[in-house]
Amino acid sequence: MNDLLDMPVAQSPHAAAFLRVATRGAALSTHADLWRWLRDDVQALLPHELLLVAWGDFQSPEVQVDLVSSLPGLRTHECRPARLMPLVNYLRDCWVAARHGACRVDLRGCAELFGAAAAGWPAGQSLAGMRSAVVHGTRDPRTGAERIFAALSEQAHASEGAPAMLRLLMPFIDLALRAMPAAPSRQQRFERGELDALVGPLGTLSERERQIMVWVAMGKTNPEIGCILRISEFTVKNHMKSIFTKLDVTNRAQAVAKLTRMSGAYA
Repeated sequence: MNDLLDMPVAQSPHAAAFLRVATRGAALSTHADLWRWLRDDVQALLPHELLLVAWGDFQSPEVQVDLVSSLPGLRTHECRPARLMPLVNYLRDCWVAARHGACRVDLRGCAELFGAAAAGWPAGQSLAGMRSAVVHGTRDPRTGAERIFAALSEQAHASEGAPAMLRLLMPFIDLALRAMPAAPSRQQRFERGELDALVGPLGTLSERERQIMVWVAMGKTNPEIGCILRISEFTVKNHMKSIFTKLDVTNRAQAVAKLTRMSGAYA
């Protein structure tokens, strides 16, 4: 796939497909056109079952999410974004850990990321079947707002060239999505209080604390979490103390176990 990056477009074996993606993407006008474009043209270059796009300030709860998929029920208007935030934050953290470069993510063994989404949502079982992802994003240095693109797949391993392909395709996908009218979202149908009820006691943790706990559940140490989230080990320790107090626990294992129970009860 690197030949697409290194040689003139006219000489690349992927040139015709890539130019078709770019040309058709610029002419999209409806969500149906977008879906067909992603299913056919983009799929040929970047195989995936689900495209997840999230944007906003990831240090706040005001992150918006779009889902585009051929799988039943995995659509923006059929999901509750609050249920997706553990997965969204994890994918974003992986992108940050890759120094804001396109990367492959192994989702096997990440059941806790899908727990809130899978419980009580039939399509969540399909989401939980995703085994790998390719992630890239953009960041506005003026506002700090970020936009994350993740192509999720049921295949255990994304191809080595997939990150480079997503990096090439991302501007066209971004342009196509921005040209669409806002997709209806379940989040728009819920009052803030109802969204808070979905989170339940997990709402006692800050967004940063929830991010840290995802990595704790993955077995990461404080120094490792600090590197991933670009904060100091001392800051991680302070967050952990706050988490222990809020959850009324004394160690990391108890915190993970309690959050797991709470996620299941309020999913």
